[in-house]
Order: sequence, then C-alpha cells, then structure tokens
Amino acid sequence: MLLSGFFILQDSQHALAGSDVATGLQSVPLLGDLGDISTGFASAFLLIFFSELGDKTFFIAALLAARNSAATVFTGTFGALGAMTIISVVLGRTFHYVDEILPFRLGDSDLPVDDIAAVCLLVYFGVTTLLDASSSDGLKAEDEQKEAELAVSKFSGNGAGILAAASTVVSTFALVFVAEWGDKSFFSTIALAAASSPLGVIGGALAGHGVATLLAVLGGSLLGTFLSEKIIAYVGGVLFLVFAAVTLVEIVN
Repeated sequence: MLLSGFFILQDSQHALAGSDVATGLQSVPLLGDLGDISTGFASAFLLIFFSELGDKTFFIAALLAARNSAATVFTGTFGALGAMTIISVVLGRTFHYVDEILPFRLGDSDLPVDDIAAVCLLVYFGVTTLLDASSSDGLKAEDEQKEAELAVSKFSGNGAGILAAASTVVSTFALVFVAEWGDKSFFSTIALAAASSPLGVIGGALAGHGVATLLAVLGGSLLGTFLSEKIIAYVGGVLFLVFAAVTLVEIVN
C-alpha cells in the first residue's frame, strides 16, 4: 500500500509537471529556441544534402562500397559525418555564446555578430557555388572523383569476418573525416548552428548526410552518370542565398 501510494503520488507530480516541460526546455540555453527547430532542420537538410551530392566524400563512399560491404562503409562514413556535424554545431554555438557574453555595440544597440557572420558565409558559398555552376562544364565533379579515387587507392579494409568489418569501419571513418574537414558543408553547419536552433541543425544535417550517404553506397557511381552537376550546383547555390536572406530578415526583425 505504501509503494502504491508512493507511485500514485509520483505519477500525479509528473502529470502536474508535464505542462511545464516545454517551458523548462525552452529555458535551457544549450537547446536554443525550440520553436526554431523545424526551420533549422529544413535549412540544414537541404543545404547538406545538395552540398554532399557529387562531393568528394560522396564518391569516396561510392568507391568504397563497390569494394566492401555497403553496411560497413555506410557505418564508417555516416559516423565520420556525424562526428563532424557535432563538432561544427559546437563551434557555431560557441561563437553564438561568445557574442552573447561579449556583445558588439553600435550606438545603443547590440549587433548580432554571429548571425551577421552566418549571413556573410552563406552568401559567399551561394555566390561561389553559382559562379562555379555557370563556368564549369562538369570538370569539378571529375576533379572530385579523381581526388576520391586517389584517396581510396590507399585504402586497405577489405576482407571477411568481424575484425575485418571493424577495420573497414575505422578506416572509412578516418578517411571520410579527413576529407570532410574544412569542406563547404563543415562551414555551412557552423553558420547555421550560430544562427539557428542547434537541435534542428543537428537533426537536419544528420538526415541530409544520411540520405546522401545512403544514395552513395547503394549506387553512387551509377547515380552520378544521371545527375546533372550544373542543376545540383544551381539548386545548392540558390538555397545558400535563400537561407542567407531568411537569416538577414530575422536579424532586421
């Protein structure tokens, strides 16, 4: 009876506290604005997905999947991209918190330096992507594929058994992590995390990386022959500029 009464009391307390969950989470600074999660998710997913299609890591995953188990290659590739996403979001939020602690004042108002830097970075990537799309004739994709082939040529992870699979996962993780460091998607995630909800950015970036990696390991080489590099680049460049404009409007408001 005592235990029953205790659990009933606990349940009633949880029910009373349930209405305050959203308010409590909203006050946690690490999570940011929970109402902005959907925007952060959508922007991160679209930017990452179109940035990764035809990228060097895309071809690396496709080439490795042709030699090894698709499951092990996906695990290693997605693990590296996930770790890179977490690092990017941490860097972006750190920049955001530094701006809150040491605000930059212009007259009587505080300038959101982190959001302004995110807008500049998104505009830069949008303009450069559109310029590359208008001037290239498929040469960039060929260069990315050649760099991927060069990186994969030094790869040693084939074999059978649990140890061989683990070795393939670790080798793939290291190869993709090094290739992704300092990439366009890396800095894009930092910019989005500085100006949007970190939970939304993490979820959207992981979803974008997951879908792109899945396409790569299931048939990236064959898919690359049917995808137009110019169309993907134009869509990606326009998306960069659109999200830069959305962030700028939020700053003004």
